[in-house]
Amino acid sequence: MHKRLKFIVLGLFLCLHAEQAMGEKKSSGVPRFDAAVDRGAAYLKGKVDVKTAAPGTVVLAAYALFKASEPVDNPIIQAGLRAVLESVGPSGFHPHNGYDHLYEAGLYAMFLADIDPDLYKPQIQQIANYVVSVQRADGSWADTPTAAADVSMCQYAVLAIWAAQRTQCQVSPEALDRVSTWLLTHRNPDGGWTYRPDIGTGTTGPNSSRNMTMASVSSLGVTRLLLYGPQKMDKKEKPKEELAFGVLAKVELDGASKAGSAFPNYKPQNSFSTLTAGIDRALGYETANFNPVNINANFPIYFYYSAERALAVSETEKVAGQEWFTTYGDGLLSLQKQEGSWNETHSGEVIGTSFAMLYFMRSTDQILKKMYGLGLQLADRGNPFGDKKKKEPTELDRLIEDISKMDIPDIDESSGEVADEIVRSVLAVDDPETLVGQEEKLKSLMKHPNAKVRSAAVWALGRSGDFKLVPLMLDGIRDNSIDVNIEAIQALRFIARKPQGFGETLSPFASIGGADQIANASPEDRLKLATPWRDKALRDWSNWYFSVRPFEDRGGIEELQLAVPVRGSTVEGTGSQK
Repeated sequence: MHKRLKFIVLGLFLCLHAEQAMGEKKSSGVPRFDAAVDRGAAYLKGKVDVKTAAPGTVVLAAYALFKASEPVDNPIIQAGLRAVLESVGPSGFHPHNGYDHLYEAGLYAMFLADIDPDLYKPQIQQIANYVVSVQRADGSWADTPTAAADVSMCQYAVLAIWAAQRTQCQVSPEALDRVSTWLLTHRNPDGGWTYRPDIGTGTTGPNSSRNMTMASVSSLGVTRLLLYGPQKMDKKEKPKEELAFGVLAKVELDGASKAGSAFPNYKPQNSFSTLTAGIDRALGYETANFNPVNINANFPIYFYYSAERALAVSETEKVAGQEWFTTYGDGLLSLQKQEGSWNETHSGEVIGTSFAMLYFMRSTDQILKKMYGLGLQLADRGNPFGDKKKKEPTELDRLIEDISKMDIPDIDESSGEVADEIVRSVLAVDDPETLVGQEEKLKSLMKHPNAKVRSAAVWALGRSGDFKLVPLMLDGIRDNSIDVNIEAIQALRFIARKPQGFGETLSPFASIGGADQIANASPEDRLKLATPWRDKALRDWSNWYFSVRPFEDRGGIEELQLAVPVRGSTVEGTGSQK
């Protein structure tokens, strides 16, 4: 009777919330990432067999689909809800898989908290009670009572507690304090962690791994967030100097300074500075081992979802000097298969695809929006979860009006304020439809002497998705700025609906090695290093364009341009590519 009652409640929930579940589709804010998520969702909907797949796998796929705006009456999401509800009864939480008990606890609690925290609060409380009950005296968690402590299990135990806290369940802040103490006392000298620190085992043996280091930053970041509140959200507007093209601004949230600790009556054992130092050292390890494409042999995709959460809750803006969401995102994009899946070598494609989708949908950022009003990381290129109310007239309208009165030669490189205003105005566009009819005027910005302005113009033009702009994007690959080249390639990928392009990297210096040497190289030397990459991208995309363009447009001078080398004697704007 108890199970039957739960399913009746589930049915009522599905009916009452059907209209709400079909709300506005969320976006990553990056068209190529949205396209990748759509392909991943299609793969999951065609691949997941809810009758034969393991319950935890079904729930993970359901969670990814829900985060990607799939309606709650989707059969996989319904099956995921049934699986979670079956695991919780009057006697507590009973995981489906004993070994994965903490993975299930964290995942199931997050899933219910996002679906309906009020309706499922009793079940979330039961899961949290279970997690705290199996925490060890030293603060750690593991898969079995006799196994060595497990950093990954600790991450998901913390996630279960966090889900319970934001659902207004009764949880113990001491559990977070204790696991943080264990993590801080069991890290390696390089600032990272291995899988089982007590016995030094894991896919990298006793050595630190990027996967486990991000898992630990996630746990420390959640602990700091809940014990001390968000720390960098007390300003209302972006500082002007942080609005340059390509920079991910930290947007400080209204009222965050008043949010404070989630447990105001608790005196933490770990100070704010102690937790921060642990996070900073771990990010130092990641910087030293930075690679947007995770090459972990067994769990390559696990890293990305852990990183999205770790970097969001720790309020981190950049890693290795690069804006992390798009940089890691492009690395993750390169791992997507033709059918839309990602393969988690040890766990399979359903799990890998679900992790990848959760990364691209900024799953943690969605949670932070609910907690504090907005997500912590708002990209200059358009925050998908922020306020999208249009102004009358729009900034683009004013920009176009100003451009119509300007002579491009009069806007020289010294006009920094004008250039920055153009960049801000272009990047303020949050609706591609706004660009319709403005292409000709925006094209004039492609001749601007400031590389930031040219990059912004390429981004805006490419976002319109207009096939007729392909020749202009090809010209962007010839530009003497690496940033413009990258924007042109990304625009071509979007226009062509080829999320991975022709396999070209978006970090032309990443595979060369010797980061310090590259950073200190002269512009001419960096040009020599980048020119083969630019030439190949130009050749591949030109060949594609010549093969697919309308017949009446063929037979022009463009074919001859393949023989023209990329322009410029210096490489501009390469700071983000070192």
